[in-house]
Amino acid sequence: MSNGSDARELAALRWQSRTDEERNQESFDLFVARFCQWYADALASECWFAAVAAVEETLVGCMYLRCVDTVPVPGVTWRAWGYVTHAFVIEGRRNSGIGQQLLALLIKRGQILGLKELQVWPSRSAVSLYVRAGFQSPEAQRSAMAPDEASYVLPLAGSQL
Repeated sequence: MSNGSDARELAALRWQSRTDEERNQESFDLFVARFCQWYADALASECWFAAVAAVEETLVGCMYLRCVDTVPVPGVTWRAWGYVTHAFVIEGRRNSGIGQQLLALLIKRGQILGLKELQVWPSRSAVSLYVRAGFQSPEAQRSAMAPDEASYVLPLAGSQL
């Protein structure tokens, strides 16, 4: 797990994972500075965790977990779920089990934290990674419920992912 000392390397991985169009919006140096500030704040919040993979002391992959508190429930002092996001492994190291290892670390962290569940919005190419780890679509989870209880999404105009 990352302890913050690798913030610049994590920023570089995040930069590498983005499109040319996105990278053309700001210089690498400005992005790294902005990312490093965000990451310091994220770690200080104790709501964010990053699993990292290194080969010969160089980061080759990362995956993040964000803990999200739920609205209070009578009789339950604390309840939260986890959002798994930004899974990235550099091109030459993909399909070698690194993603599985990163995900296993975050699943373990979620269990230690007592999270109710983990959620992910994977790319099409990554769905199998999460399914192999036991993730289910909301529709599969709700298969015993009435068919009108499917999940729905409202894309908001102008939002950037």
